[in-house]
Amino acid sequence: MKKTLSIFSIVLLAACSSPEQATGDIAALSAQKDSLVSVRSELNTQITLLEEQLSKLDTTVRYDAVTALSIESAIFLHYFDVFGTVEADKSISLYPSANGKVEKIYVKNGQRVSKGQLLISLDTDILQSSLKELENGLALAKTMFEKQQKLWMDEQIGSEIQFLQAQNQYNGLVQRVKTLKEQIQLSEVHAPFAGTIDNIFVKEGEMAGPQSPSMRLVNTSGVYVKADVPETYANRVRVGTPANIAFTAMDYEVAAEVLQVGQFIAQGNRTFSINVSLPVTEGVKPNQMVHVALQDYKNEDALTVPASLVQQDVEGNDFVYTLKTVNGAAYYEVAKTWVTTGLTFGDTTEVTTGLEQGMMVIDKGSRSVRTGQRVVKG
Repeated sequence: MKKTLSIFSIVLLAACSSPEQATGDIAALSAQKDSLVSVRSELNTQITLLEEQLSKLDTTVRYDAVTALSIESAIFLHYFDVFGTVEADKSISLYPSANGKVEKIYVKNGQRVSKGQLLISLDTDILQSSLKELENGLALAKTMFEKQQKLWMDEQIGSEIQFLQAQNQYNGLVQRVKTLKEQIQLSEVHAPFAGTIDNIFVKEGEMAGPQSPSMRLVNTSGVYVKADVPETYANRVRVGTPANIAFTAMDYEVAAEVLQVGQFIAQGNRTFSINVSLPVTEGVKPNQMVHVALQDYKNEDALTVPASLVQQDVEGNDFVYTLKTVNGAAYYEVAKTWVTTGLTFGDTTEVTTGLEQGMMVIDKGSRSVRTGQRVVKG
């Protein structure tokens, strides 16, 4: 009651001292002005106190509703992206070692073969005839040598020169037969390792030789990913760096790691090469394009917020809106909290300074609130 009378007295005094009734010299007018300013200040203070009391007692007051995220520490990972291709150590083209007509192809496309299996043979009729002729001459030379050896060694009949000539002729034919057999073997193509016939480039009856491949053999058990990384990341990538490989054409991802890091920067595109492991090889094909995400940063105890909640003032300073608890009140006050941000990956931004665990950052409604506004969590 006393407070109400006090306010009434102040208002009455202000009315009696209105500018319309002010008279006198400058000093008197200044005194009246100062009196009115003091009255206004007192009125504002009294009104503020009344509003606070009314807000506590009036249950019909409505505040804007916002949602908030509680800040908790969590692992934060950052990746950068490059493109790579699937490589295979055991993916080769097979060439015949000799020229000739393809006599027979023993396999077909897509067939799995074992190491050493015969794949293609060339026409060796002429070589086989020559071999038969040499083998007949070898048989005769062997007989002559054995007889000459017996006569010379056992009975001392003939001369040593005759013995040596027979021996030399026999040994020469043995070597020629061996060489011709090796030439015949060069007319055959065998699998150097187990794998799958990816493509056959020749047909039976066609000419083949060392100048053109006859077929491609692939083994995908030893495939890996090869990628080129910009030199700006040279100090961030090392052997063992975690990676994710995405096969966009096959719609799946696989976790991997860097196996090898190149030590040379290509002058043309300023990149260095890396090899990344490929644990899953089913359905993978050499030269297939893949998307490689390389992890270059990890913080196991990071404070993060959605990137969309970080705002900037006109000077480029980052801030977020947080909720401040008011003692005894059912509402919160909005506070502008200045922050320092780190890296951003996806829709998450790391906050290095400005936030603490347990603080509440306004989510929905963050673009329409202002500092000091009273809100409730909806």
